[in-house]
This record gives sequence, structure tokens and C-alpha cells, in this order.
Amino acid sequence: HPSAMIRLEPRPARGIHLDMLLIDAGRRTAIELKYLTDRFEGFVHGEQFDLPRQGAHDISRYDACKDIWRLEKMIADGYADEGVAIVLSNDRGYWRPGTKADPIDACFRLHEGRTLAGTLQWAPHAGAGTTRSRLDPLPLRGAYRCQWTRYRTVDRADGRHVEFKYLHHDVAVAP
Repeated sequence: HPSAMIRLEPRPARGIHLDMLLIDAGRRTAIELKYLTDRFEGFVHGEQFDLPRQGAHDISRYDACKDIWRLEKMIADGYADEGVAIVLSNDRGYWRPGTKADPIDACFRLHEGRTLAGTLQWAPHAGAGTTRSRLDPLPLRGAYRCQWTRYRTVDRADGRHVEFKYLHHDVAVAP
């Protein structure tokens, strides 16, 4: 799309940052990106990668869900016509369901087959350290099914295989 205009990190409103805005044929697409990594050291097509283990799955899940909520808000406010939220990860902890009986981030889980809908919020027993600057519930207008797609399998330095997957949600707000 050579005629498309791409703006990186525009600020639709005070205190709101967007990763990317794509404008093509008058259509405005707001795009949010997350890259959630587990430890990986290896080469891919001759390029060396040394990714850290980010951890803090609960906080990262909240942030990924907040991206969807923010995209819905930008559309409702007229800043964009549509939105796309993309999460790329090599950490199975995001696409596999957890085993904990009562996790504090149950509403924000992104595992395969889950549907994000309604008001997402922390469990009552979530600690202040986790919820700091992430207290607000996220009332979603739409429903978003989590369907992880294989992106690429790569080899670590020790020869073991690592799977990268992505989660893609098209975001729209019904009139």
C-alpha cells in the first residue's frame, strides 16, 4: 500500500499513546502491539537474538487486554475507524490455560479458546504491588476470542525448538 500513511506512536489525546496509526484510502486503523518474551538465545537467519524472560504474566495480560479496551475507546471517540491488537510471544504461559485454582488475573487470561468479554478486573485478593497503576476495570464492548496462531519455530543455542505464536484481535465498535 504505497499510498498509505503510517504514523508511529501518535497521541490521540492527552496521556494516551498509540503504537501505530495506519491511514489508507481515508480509513484509519489504530494498531497496538505487544511482544511478550520468555528467555531465548539463538540465531534466526544469521541474526543473533538474546531475549529476556519478562515474567509478570498477570501484569502483561492486563496490559494486552487494556490495548483492546483502548482501541474500542479510540474508535468510539472517532479517532479511528477500526483497530487491531497483536500479541507476539514465545512464552507458552500466555496461550496455555493456567493450573492455579483462583488466580488474581483470571479475567485477563489469554489462553487458547478463551473469550474476552464484559468488564475485566482483578480478583479481590490481588495485591497492591500487582495492581499499581492498573486498577481500572476494563469494560469491553465487544467479545474477543483468543486464537493463537503459529508464527515461527526457531532453534535455541542448545538446539531445542522454541515456538513463537501470535494473537490477533480485530477491534470494532458497533454503532
